[in-house]
Amino acid sequence: MKRTKIFLAVFALSGMFYNGQAQETKTEVKDSVTSDGTVRKTIKMEVKSAEDLQNLFKMLGNGNVQVKNKSADAQQKKGTVTTLNQVQGRLMESNGDKTLHAKSYLNRQAPELKVEKWLTDVPNTEGKFVLIDFWGPSCGPCRKSIPDLNKFSKQFKDKLVVIGVAPNKEESVRGMKEPVIEYYSAIDTKKEYIGKYEVKGYPHAVLLDTRGIVRWEGNPVLSGYELTAEVIEGLLKKYDYENGGVDRNMAKPFLGEKVPDWNIKEWYPKEPKTKGKFVLRDFFSFHCGPCRKAIPKLNKWSKEFADDLVVIGCAKDGVKRLLEIEPKIEYNLASDPQGEIWKTMDLHVLSYVQLIDPKGIVRWEGLCIDLTTAKIKEIISKYK
Repeated sequence: MKRTKIFLAVFALSGMFYNGQAQETKTEVKDSVTSDGTVRKTIKMEVKSAEDLQNLFKMLGNGNVQVKNKSADAQQKKGTVTTLNQVQGRLMESNGDKTLHAKSYLNRQAPELKVEKWLTDVPNTEGKFVLIDFWGPSCGPCRKSIPDLNKFSKQFKDKLVVIGVAPNKEESVRGMKEPVIEYYSAIDTKKEYIGKYEVKGYPHAVLLDTRGIVRWEGNPVLSGYELTAEVIEGLLKKYDYENGGVDRNMAKPFLGEKVPDWNIKEWYPKEPKTKGKFVLRDFFSFHCGPCRKAIPKLNKWSKEFADDLVVIGCAKDGVKRLLEIEPKIEYNLASDPQGEIWKTMDLHVLSYVQLIDPKGIVRWEGLCIDLTTAKIKEIISKYK
């Protein structure tokens, strides 16, 4: 039987490494046979987004992946492209030679936090780092780590949510009197959530950034690889997306300035009245995965802040097509088929938002995933 090896060559365009979906993707596949009978499959693909790359990496696993950027050097001089090495150097962590007793999710999206039962209040994790500790009451090292976890939950209370998840029954967890757990606690006796991490040894902890990406994982009390306050503080600073989480060569900055005018060709259901209102502009696309993920919270904000805020979704797609998007959009839609506002803003990243005060000044801008309810409340209170 012939063996097949896959070599992936990715050629970057000026829009790559943005948290959106490529509008156009060109792929070439070529087969060749080596002297030993191996079928060599070469895939050349032009991409415009980090999501494209992430999806390919997930598909290929730990396969032989080669990334080439022919035009990066020339474009980098013009400030129009971020190279793979730059992105990895800034946004990647490493386990080194650390031994894991669970599936690795490092630098990847963590499974959705869905437990069997909360033994405390349900935590609000929006805009927060989340430290999840998988543990058990009969586990000595697990109990040893609890005082540190208590300390972390207090020391970083404004930015970090600490959660303990045990596979044990409720009475077993509640029956442990010492040490006292002072952070959020849940059980998962069927291991439907724990099983996604394939935990085979306790304790096992994962630290998620505000976007749900795992930035640290492992046994928090493993000698030489301990999770310390210094480690957490460093990651909090490194993955701070408070400013919108984008490099300013991905979009022209307007923060603190007058919002650029736009020439909308088509509105749905009609052009909204914005006088005396805050306006949240969301720039998105029909084909953009992260954009669709943002729709539920945009729907929520359009209702929650209805008295003060008008939410507008702006896309190059026609309104008829946008109305077919799932989940359903429940706020105002604006179509700019020529992308004039995209050109004005030099915009290359989606889903991108601008929060504008009643005087037309941009008070927050960046990736929609990084905007929180608390931040909207803060800005409305400050500039109303």
